Amino acid sequence: MKNLLIAFFLLPTLLLAQHKISGTFSPADQFKAAILYKLEPSNSLYIDNADIVNGHFELNLDASLKPGMYQLVYALPQDQYNFNFIYNNEDIVFKYDLEHGATYNLSKENKLLSNYRREMLAAKNKINTFYGKSNQDKAEYAECISELKAIQDKAEADSKGMLAYEFIKAEKPYIPTSYEDAQTYFNNYKSKYFDSINFSNPTLQNSDLLIDSALKYIFIFVDKRNENASYKRNIDDVVRVTSKEKMIQKSILEVSWNQFKNRNNEEVANYIASEYLEQLLDPVKDELLISDMKAFQNTAIGAVAPDFSWPSKLGSTKLSQLKGKDYYIVTFWSSTCSHCLTELPVLKSYMSDKNNIQVLAIGLEDERPNWEKTIADYPEFTQIYGYGKWENPIPIAYGVAGTPSFFVLDKDKKIIAKPDDVEELISFLKTKK
Repeated sequence: MKNLLIAFFLLPTLLLAQHKISGTFSPADQFKAAILYKLEPSNSLYIDNADIVNGHFELNLDASLKPGMYQLVYALPQDQYNFNFIYNNEDIVFKYDLEHGATYNLSKENKLLSNYRREMLAAKNKINTFYGKSNQDKAEYAECISELKAIQDKAEADSKGMLAYEFIKAEKPYIPTSYEDAQTYFNNYKSKYFDSINFSNPTLQNSDLLIDSALKYIFIFVDKRNENASYKRNIDDVVRVTSKEKMIQKSILEVSWNQFKNRNNEEVANYIASEYLEQLLDPVKDELLISDMKAFQNTAIGAVAPDFSWPSKLGSTKLSQLKGKDYYIVTFWSSTCSHCLTELPVLKSYMSDKNNIQVLAIGLEDERPNWEKTIADYPEFTQIYGYGKWENPIPIAYGVAGTPSFFVLDKDKKIIAKPDDVEELISFLKTKK
């Protein structure tokens, strides 16, 4: 009886056996720490972290940890240096290097999924190579298609009952049933792209597959002769196929907006914002995103620059009140920014004989003394003290996320350029002589 009672109380513990994830990173000296997150539909949930010592780390996973898709961050910035994997109540052992990514030594789920993706990529490349040939053998084409189907069928059969199955089924490519020329294949590939993807699948929602798939669709199926029109049509398609899953749709559109914003594609970024994303945002929860979107729209090329004022000998002066110059340069800088202190002297030198240009230098500062000391070297600039740094309303209105930043305005205060650095700024101004 005593042994039965012990077994009874130990049974839940045995059923919830603890597993671990361990990995070896190469080259060892480039990796210091690993941070584990669980992916969820709208965020990442922190789980644990460990030091990487001599290229190796190990994490014991809590017995109550739920199966799903997880992310391991191994360097900063986190959104660039990470990889995702499946955890489904099994030990995971991998090797990682910067060239090949993660290779799994132990984990049935991840080995199966990674092998499927590798084999499928190779098979797709064979089809691309076939279409690139001038002399096309239809027997060779049939072999390529047969290989595609065989890889898909085997992976689905081998993964039945596993989490990997959901991803393998969702990643099933378009497989023709007979010979198609390149254009027909491309058109069918696009029209059937989302056929295998279930945006309501909880397993897929707790991963990055849905967002990644949508982004690939947006950026792959593009007519180079009219890229922006293609992007917009593709975004319309993504909105259509995600219409029943607003949370996923919002995440996809937010990531897409950021992609086009970072590419300085104002037309498409503002199309996403005005046509779709604005209607999905919560004024409280999404306050920062709403502010960023508004600033990006208000600082588009051709828009009148957001107005602002500053103390002057006249009491207060506004940007909109300035007259007499052909161009105005609004630059955001800081006395603690090394890049700024390198670029401002270059701008000062260029401005030495430019009477038709006025520079408004907005110093984003936490304290005034260092700013006052630095501006003494730039009496030619209109110096504006941006107290509060990033909390100051002027950089917020301009959507400034780093210093130095430059905006070039014409005499009517319309934005005509947003150079990335002082060299690009000067190159642009030279075209305006």
